[in-house]
Amino acid sequence: MPESHIEFEVNAPIEKVWGVMSNPGKHTHCIPGLLSCEVTGPDTTLWIMEMQFGPFIKRVEMQSRNVEVDPPYYGTWEGKAKGIKMSGQINLKENSSSITQVYYRLELEPKSIFLLSLISFIEERLKRDVIQYARNVKYQLENNNKY
Repeated sequence: MPESHIEFEVNAPIEKVWGVMSNPGKHTHCIPGLLSCEVTGPDTTLWIMEMQFGPFIKRVEMQSRNVEVDPPYYGTWEGKAKGIKMSGQINLKENSSSITQVYYRLELEPKSIFLLSLISFIEERLKRDVIQYARNVKYQLENNNKY
């Protein structure tokens, strides 16, 4: 099962980091390939994304739900779409009043024969997307005063 994770520091208080990373309306523009996100319930969302694996592009409608949430420190979620499952986790640790250590993990479980045949492309793409997501979150929190 492809999995990727990253640790990084953000020059922002933990409450501000949690406020962005736990709120789909505030961090969706940070997610590579995301076209839209709709909050469908108190703990559920519908994500529409395009996933590119090598020469193939797959449009995915992912239903997700929060599994465990301990603000402002920890959250896990899982999502399901046709042919694929996804799970993720964030851990936040306050290094000082203005610096937060972030651990972010994302895991994909391809189920369809088509996606299983692209496993090496999926692994490569997942690693790149997690790194880009971290860069985007860090940039948004450190360079955008509206958060």
